[in-house]
Amino acid sequence: MLRIAICDDDKILVTQIEEMLNRYLDKKMIDRYIEIFYDGASLERIYEKGDRFDIIYLDIEMSGKNGIEAAKSIRRLDRDVLLIYVSSYETYFMQLFEVEPFRFIKKPIKETEFEEVIDFAYERIIEEDAYFEYKYNKTVGKVLIRKIMYFESAGRIVNIHTEESTYRYYGKLDEVERRLVQNKIPFLRIHKSFYVNFHFVDKITFSKLILSDGTVLQISQDRQNIIRKRYLDILGGYTE
Repeated sequence: MLRIAICDDDKILVTQIEEMLNRYLDKKMIDRYIEIFYDGASLERIYEKGDRFDIIYLDIEMSGKNGIEAAKSIRRLDRDVLLIYVSSYETYFMQLFEVEPFRFIKKPIKETEFEEVIDFAYERIIEEDAYFEYKYNKTVGKVLIRKIMYFESAGRIVNIHTEESTYRYYGKLDEVERRLVQNKIPFLRIHKSFYVNFHFVDKITFSKLILSDGTVLQISQDRQNIIRKRYLDILGGYTE
């Protein structure tokens, strides 16, 4: 069953999102549980009690605690939930890095765009148990792709960095990129030596990424504009 939360102080918009969700999920024959919240504080309290969701639709501008502040609290408790922002405000992109949004839907909502985003989110949830397999010293290992923070190339060695450990094998980063290009978890090739899981990016400047554990990775000069554009694409296709 898909567990979905909608958090917005606009009751008309909440009803619209719920109706579009039910139409889509009925068509796909997907069981769901949908819970409605009209402010960020209520959603935060539910999370503190131990409830979890697969997807949360969040407005940015709400009375009381806004969507960014609520998401910061949620992220401390749940790194896996997919946050989809629904807003008419495009000025918050840089602030959103810290909460790792999955997508951004612009108001007024177009149903075709809405369905594309939920379709992509559902595929992502299904793929969450996908593994990256590698071979080292005649031993085959595997790591959950969603747990990989970044790949690092060091000569003939590829290091796989997770929050808990680092794994290594002989290979090339170009081959890693080819293997993961169709995966729904977005990775960013920020440098010839680094391939980074977008969902572990905490902050970005023009020349570097800062990951959730404080790791700082350099963005090569020739890729800086590409990386910024790619980030906007991931957020929902805004390029301006």
